[in-house]
This record gives sequence, structure tokens and C-alpha cells, in this order.
Amino acid sequence: MCKPSIAVLLHTHMPYVRRNVDWPVGEQWILEAWAECYLPVWEIVAELTEGKLPGKLALTFTPVLCEQLQDPHLQERFDGYLDNRIRQAEGERERLRAMGEEARSELASFYRGKLRDLRALYRERFRHRMLEVLREGMEAGVLEVLASSATHAHLPLLSSESCRTAQVAVGLESYRRAFGREPRGFWLPECAYTPDLDGLLDRFAPPLSYVVLDFSAAENAPQGVSTWEPCRLGSTSLVALLRDPLAHRLVWAEDGYPSGGNYRDYSKKDHEGHGFQYWRITSYTTPIDEKEVYRPEQAEEAAREDARDFAERMLARARELAGEYGGAGAGPLLLVAYDTELFGHWWYEGPFWLRSVLRSLHPHLALPGKLAGETRPGALPSITPSCTAWNVDGTFATWQNPRTADMWEETRRMEGEFLSRAARAGAGGSPRVLAQAARELLILEASDWPYMVTRDAAAEYARLRFRSHCRRLSLLLEAFDGGCEDGGLLRELEETDNLFPWLHPGYWRA
Repeated sequence: MCKPSIAVLLHTHMPYVRRNVDWPVGEQWILEAWAECYLPVWEIVAELTEGKLPGKLALTFTPVLCEQLQDPHLQERFDGYLDNRIRQAEGERERLRAMGEEARSELASFYRGKLRDLRALYRERFRHRMLEVLREGMEAGVLEVLASSATHAHLPLLSSESCRTAQVAVGLESYRRAFGREPRGFWLPECAYTPDLDGLLDRFAPPLSYVVLDFSAAENAPQGVSTWEPCRLGSTSLVALLRDPLAHRLVWAEDGYPSGGNYRDYSKKDHEGHGFQYWRITSYTTPIDEKEVYRPEQAEEAAREDARDFAERMLARARELAGEYGGAGAGPLLLVAYDTELFGHWWYEGPFWLRSVLRSLHPHLALPGKLAGETRPGALPSITPSCTAWNVDGTFATWQNPRTADMWEETRRMEGEFLSRAARAGAGGSPRVLAQAARELLILEASDWPYMVTRDAAAEYARLRFRSHCRRLSLLLEAFDGGCEDGGLLRELEETDNLFPWLHPGYWRA
């Protein structure tokens, strides 16, 4: 009887927001995520590395986010952000005490203490070392970091093989520069796949040995495979690992663990939505104006109980699979995959829950790259889903629909305009201008903009950002056609949109 394995994977991504609006959207997003998600998760990685916490963890870390966490401007802004939040918590403590709101005043003191701890953690351990912490975890064998495309573009929806190739190739080069090694795994943005990607992905195998698909891939494939069964991806030499549907449902469903009544309510904030959260969810149906005051100690106990329940359910599922697996390779895998921003931002108690889960499951935890490396893709069953994505129905409807049709039409037009110039790079025009145009195209192609429009989540900002990068790209292509460098415009855009300083148009001709 084989031994099933469990892998915990957090997908870590943020679109490019540096110097592209500040508040309430823009840079504010990455500062909030840095404090509420990245630092707590990085602390867990450090504890795993130092042996203070048993277990193993896998992370995706998109190149566009990697660039931003290394940026001096954002590092300075984040330091100031923590100072400001601490001042706000101190002011809240006094304001609420003067109003006779002792329970909420105590919560403000609680937040002040947590923020002070985060500031000390950042200044003493993680500032200028966000990547180094990950490298140390990989060297210790407790962490795996997966690669992804440059700016989290929805690859099947891009207009050409050249644009898809550039997104992947730039993403892999960013990974090499960040971590000094080749990646094993590749996170397909949005877990979006069609068989048209097989040729592209196979070009990069090796170094790549596996990709992650959504569990809907099993339903959309004619082969009749199971989500816990490692498969060969279509006609490629890559292994496909599928997210586990039970792990998804237990956490991601509307009635999943984060909806528990004792957890902090994210949606209700003081000061007309701009202050701290002082209330607990209370119940799934409680009106927002009837929420009860949040009790951190009760929430921590709830997280402990939910982690215990989760571990028991996953182990029970693993035991059921132990006698069923008759395939090749290392055995069945339960891939537990979530967005990193769930932990600490949307679900304040999420990092505590995650620690407890890793501690409970550690004898059964494995890194997906190790398991994929122990399989022979040719001996695995093949999976060729017609279409799959991390979406409610496994389709691309969240990104491509009537509300976003104009954005995709413009994206494809701009891709064509850029490719026509890239094809004659070196025969005239400024390479520096064309390189900046390439940066604007990569940012333009991010899947975040149509997603936000569809979900009506800061949709106005998403359209603003999309239009601004179209406009910047057009101006740069005009400058390229004119054979000149508009020094003022070029310098401004190189400072504003400064990701991938080593970028060149050759990635689109590979």
C-alpha cells in the first residue's frame, strides 16, 4: 500500500502598483498585503527553516511581486506605513477610551501591539531580505518556490505564441536572477490551461517538471482521471498536479472555516471603512450593524479547532486513497492550494490556522517538486482538459466576457503593434524606448485588470490602469517609429514602471 502525500501551496501575487496611484487602491494594496500577509507567511517560512515549526510549504511568487518587494521606494513606503498604522492605533485607543468604548479601546491596544511586532520583524529580520528568507528555506529543504509568468497574464487569452513565450521566458529569467537556481514547478496564472499551451510549456521542460491545474481539469478531460492522481500534461513531458477539491471547499466555500462566527469580520471597518476592524463575524446571516465585538482569544481557539478539523479530514481522505492508487510514481497527492492574501488579510486568523495545520500534518507533508521528480511522465495517465481555470465553473468567463470584450480587443491590438516593432528591432529606433514599451505591454497583459472589472472590485481603477498603459505603450511606439528618444517621457516611464531592468525585445523573438 502506497503512502499518500499532502502538499500545502500558497499562491502569492500582486499586480504592478508601484507609483501607480496610492490610496485607497494602488500602492495601498501592496502595503496592506505586506503587513497582513507577506510578513506573517515569511515568519512561518523562517520558523520552518530554523526548525521551530515542523512541516514543509510551497509558495508561488510571481515575478511582478518579486520585483516590487525588492524595490527601495516601496521598502521605504512600507516602513512609513507601519509607523503610521501604529500611530493610528494609539490614537484609536485614546479616542475609544474617551467615548467609554473599553472593549474596542482594548482591541486598538491589541492592534498596536501586533503592528509593533510586525515593525520589529521587518526592521530586524526581513528588510532587504525578503528573497533571502525564501532562499534559506529552499536550501534547508522545507520550502519550494514555483515560477510563474512575468506579470500573471492569462496565457491562453493572449493573442500570439510570441507574447505567451515572452511572458514565460521573462518569468523564468526573473526566477533565476532572484533565487540563483532553476525552478521545478510553474504556476499557470489563474490555473488557466488549454491544449494550445502544450508546445510552449514543453519548450521549457526542463528545467520545468510540473504545472498546477485546477481540480476542474479532471471534469473537463476525457481521460477520466482523479484530482489526487499525478498525470502527464497532454502531449508534454510535464507532470500535472491538480488542486484538491475538498481542501478548496473546506476553506474557500461561502460557509468555509473563514466564515466562522468568532473570526474577525473583514468587511466592517470603523471611520467609514478606513479604520480598524473591531467586530467579529458573529454569524453568517448577522446584519453588519448588529455585529458583536471581536475577541482575539476566542478567534484563536476557533482557528485551533478548525485546523484540527481540517487535518483530520485531509488525513481521512488520504487514508481512503491509500488502497486505491495503482498508478506510477510516488503515489497520490492531495494538493492544498490557496491564495496567500487569504491568510491575514481576508482571514485575520489564517496564519495561526496555517501554523496549526502544518504542525498537525507535518509527517505527511511533501514538496510538490520532489514528488513530481520521482515520477516518470511517460508512465502516468495523460490529462488533456479542453479548458480549465481556477474559477467557479472552470471556464475563462471571469476574464473574458461582454464587460471585458473591449479590453481584450485593445490588448490584442497593442500586442500586434508591439510585435511589428520588435520584429525590426536593431534596424532603427531606440532599443531603450522599445525595452520600456515591452514593460508597458507586460503590465498591460496582467490578468488582474479584466478580473477586477468582471468582479466589480475597484473596476474603475482597473480600467484606469489598463488605459494608462495602453497610452504609455502607444507613445513609446510613436517615439520608436520616429527614431528618437523623448528623454522626459522615457525617463518618467522608466522610473514609474521600472520592473525587469534587464528586459529586452529579444524575448518576443525567441
